[in-house]
Amino acid sequence: MTESEPKWDYTTREGNLFIGGVVVGLNLILILAVVLDRTVPAVHAFITGKPI
Repeated sequence: MTESEPKWDYTTREGNLFIGGVVVGLNLILILAVVLDRTVPAVHAFITGKPI
């Protein structure tokens, strides 16, 4: 009996790198949005619709 890869595993190294990059990029965008929301009154007003 030989060990083989499961048939449902269609992940590749390139796919993992792409998904990882997307997740990191979205996290950076979220962090930037939160920092701008807390520090720039115009951005806070745009996001929440209320002044600080």
